[in-house]
Amino acid sequence: MQVSIANEHIKIITEYFPPYSIYIDGQLEGISTEIVKTVLNDLKLNGLRISVYPWVRAYNIALTEKNTLIFPLGRNKRREKLFKWVGVISPAQFYLFSLHNRDDILISSLNEAKQYTLGTVMNDVREQYLIDKGFKIGSEISTSLNHDQNLFKLLKGRIDLWPMNELAAYYLVKKRKLLPKYTIKKVFHLADLSTEGYYMAFNKDTDNNTVSKFKESLNKIKREGIYKNIINSYLIDE
Repeated sequence: MQVSIANEHIKIITEYFPPYSIYIDGQLEGISTEIVKTVLNDLKLNGLRISVYPWVRAYNIALTEKNTLIFPLGRNKRREKLFKWVGVISPAQFYLFSLHNRDDILISSLNEAKQYTLGTVMNDVREQYLIDKGFKIGSEISTSLNHDQNLFKLLKGRIDLWPMNELAAYYLVKKRKLLPKYTIKKVFHLADLSTEGYYMAFNKDTDNNTVSKFKESLNKIKREGIYKNIINSYLIDE
């Protein structure tokens, strides 16, 4: 279903990315999804359907179709002018994870990770980041279509390192009925990738008035403490 703001039709899309966008009892939920739904409710657009696509398709739709809102989206230099950014909707701290028993992997700089194979998702912010740092697909990088595939590769020894957001990494491990602290471990903090967090953003050709309304609503729920309460309800430990 589509709705109108300033006579413009809005499409909202995401990917299946637990715990940010996840199905619970048949309903789309998750940290980012709850924030977006709260904004929609505040704008009296809560009847709008959120469509879920594989990441590559979702990203391409957001790049090419006017009035498309995508979330959660990492922000980096190569994406800066490709979207109109609404604001941060969830935290994101990124690490290189290895299997817990890989005592042979010791990394003091990102460059040292080039001796290992890293698993990424095609066109996602981690893959773009690593490519910008000189990592090459096919040698240092093994690319997949989703994050769960990379966890499977890590567990099977097909990759050595998994560049991942910590909340999502722990969630996916727990989903396999494994204990994160006995399964994976952080071996390097991707500090310059771990900035403010994940965003919601519009296609660059979207009307500025529409973008401003979403920004105002997001800032409002942050001022009122609603945003913080939603984030805190999803925080999990290792």
